[in-house]
Amino acid sequence: MTEPQSWTLILGVLTTVAALMSLMTVWVSRTIRTEVGSLRTEMRSEIGSVRTEMRSEIGSVRTEMRSEFRRIDERFDHLDRDVQALTRHVFGRPE
Repeated sequence: MTEPQSWTLILGVLTTVAALMSLMTVWVSRTIRTEVGSLRTEMRSEIGSVRTEMRSEIGSVRTEMRSEFRRIDERFDHLDRDVQALTRHVFGRPE
């Protein structure tokens, strides 16, 4: 272990291992970054399509609810007219 060739060989192996570890770390980091970026892009497009679909669905539900509320308002108007007529008839008040 006192020979310079042994130490040179040990340092060469350690340097190679350290270089390979750093190279693998860079490759894995770039791969993860690329995959996360593509996933982010895909998720944004999916969320955009869901938002578009939800807007159209909400619009149709809003239209349907407005028409139903108009029908209910008409029924209340008829009911109010009928109650007023019954009140005039029962209590004999001309209004």
